[in-house]
Amino acid sequence: MKDSKVLKGILILLGVFLTIMGFWRLIDPIAFFEYSGLILTNNAGLLNEARGTGGAIIGFGLIILLGAFKKKLTYTSTIVAMVLFFGFGIARVIGFALDGNPGDALLKGIIFEFVFGLLALFALIKYRDK
Repeated sequence: MKDSKVLKGILILLGVFLTIMGFWRLIDPIAFFEYSGLILTNNAGLLNEARGTGGAIIGFGLIILLGAFKKKLTYTSTIVAMVLFFGFGIARVIGFALDGNPGDALLKGIIFEFVFGLLALFALIKYRDK
């Protein structure tokens, strides 16, 4: 990937966002879900699943963030960001189609996921070595 301050900024933005969201989900999954209008019960299995996903999101966020500072990871980080954000967005659209409207907060989340996925796609196309 080409060396670019814009590319680094994109990777920092996406990596920090994911890392913060992952930590929030890991540390306080009940509040994380309440923010989206969802009620997560104090069930150990559900909390464990929510925290586990939070840990994975942190890991992906850190990989993306490292790509802003380690040239050897920049391409991989950009691909990871694109796949992760589009993956979440597409899965939520499928959920919307199968399960119905998840509510305004989650619809905003879908928009963010597609915008961030498009941002990663833009970075990949604009800054990859040809």
